Amino acid sequence: MNAIVEAKVGDYLRNRLHYRAYDIGTVVECMRALAGVGGNEVDEPFRFAGLGAGPEARIAAGLVDLALLGGGCETSEYAIRAQVNDWIRRHRRKGAY
Repeated sequence: MNAIVEAKVGDYLRNRLHYRAYDIGTVVECMRALAGVGGNEVDEPFRFAGLGAGPEARIAAGLVDLALLGGGCETSEYAIRAQVNDWIRRHRRKGAY
């Protein structure tokens, strides 16, 4: 676990995509689970995982890449918002982040 990267993802979700603190906790928890399935953690190397980790993890990796001010990714912001909204809808709230 890289707390700095997770904090940057939380800041990106809060300031750029305008999600609430309780929703951010849920999204980060879902990203941790997806990174773990692919054998990674939510850290800098995870941003290059792409489709090798699965379709949902590709979106999580793209979100990490955008939060770390990377060069961009093949995932559109619309797809990221759709997946984040799906995670929020399907999983219970984990607490404020």
